[in-house]
Amino acid sequence: MPGVFDPHVHIGIERSFEEEAETETRAALIGGVTTIGIFLRSASKSYLDDLPGFRSAMDERSYVDSIFHPQIFTREQIAEIPLYAENYGIRSFKFYMSGLPGVVDSITDDLLLEGFRTVAALGPDAVTCVHCENGALVDQARASLKQRRSGGTLADWAEAHPPEAEALAIQTAAFLARLAGAHLYVVHLSSLDGMAAVKAARQAGTRLTVETTTPYLGLTSDDSNGFLIKMVPPIRAKAHGDALWFGVADATIDTVGTDNTSRSLSTKRPEAGLHGSKPGLPALGTHLPVLLHYGRLRGIPLEVLVDCATRAPATVYGIYPQKGTIAIGSDADLVLVDPDLERVVNATDLNGMSDFSPFQGKTLRGWPVMTIKGGTIAVRDGRLVAPSAGRYLPRPARGNAACGRLTPDSALTP
Repeated sequence: MPGVFDPHVHIGIERSFEEEAETETRAALIGGVTTIGIFLRSASKSYLDDLPGFRSAMDERSYVDSIFHPQIFTREQIAEIPLYAENYGIRSFKFYMSGLPGVVDSITDDLLLEGFRTVAALGPDAVTCVHCENGALVDQARASLKQRRSGGTLADWAEAHPPEAEALAIQTAAFLARLAGAHLYVVHLSSLDGMAAVKAARQAGTRLTVETTTPYLGLTSDDSNGFLIKMVPPIRAKAHGDALWFGVADATIDTVGTDNTSRSLSTKRPEAGLHGSKPGLPALGTHLPVLLHYGRLRGIPLEVLVDCATRAPATVYGIYPQKGTIAIGSDADLVLVDPDLERVVNATDLNGMSDFSPFQGKTLRGWPVMTIKGGTIAVRDGRLVAPSAGRYLPRPARGNAACGRLTPDSALTP
């Protein structure tokens, strides 16, 4: 199959950007991921000072190719969006409708509309990625949960990020995207309620692409790994996972990423419980096996699973057919998969910086046995056999970025 393109990765959250550019892309390549989309974060200052270093790190230390999605928080950053596009070939930008306490603030609706209009002015291929949760509802829910419960289970964590907050934010973002003429990309869809809002937004004429992640597709809130799998938005009850799989099957969901945010146990602190443990988890090394394993259990055609992980995200983000297909003229990024190979997930085998996995101890069926990067065998049977050869990919302006997926019958056709 084509090398996997994970469009949703965070680098440099716990350790330096340079160090994680090496360790986490190593885990990605071993897991069959050959290209990643990185969400850069600067809560207040310009990205112009840091982009050269980010690019150098990916060119010099990464095992996979990469594109950038800067996260936008301020009016000054919005004003610089044309410079990010012109100088670094960036065509996608992220906005948080609900911030992260102590990390970043929620963006207000007026700034969101201004950001949408600025991105849309770059051209029809530019993409506005949005963390869709209503900040006011989440803030109230978090405060209420903390007041009501000093401790609890992973299932209780879902109360801090209620699904109606996701649905309301999707409705708002879709309305503002239509107003601005922007291409809205909903990141990490997590709920049944959000799915209904997505369908309504499409019926209203919103130009919309929807992503979910393999942790949401493979885990439920009663999982025995408990707070090891705490994330934002949260892992929810089984009914929400069922709805997401229906969305993959009927093409309501277009792409599948990971929201990889690598941590170590010492900072994750699952023992600190409901309020003290940290969100964020490593998922690059298990991305493809989880998709194959649980997709098979759900009866999803292989062609659909492959399309969600390769061609569809590459097309949305303007790097298809360089990536996302097997064709003459495309990059020779290939993954050989043994669909019947079973392995028990062990963090040590994944070769990232994290000493745990959200799928720790689970048996997954369907693993990559060889990764070919740029025509060179880079990984064989879970071992690196070639040096790092990743590079940053600037994206030129193009025509319309496509929304949606191919039909199952055509998903693997070059």
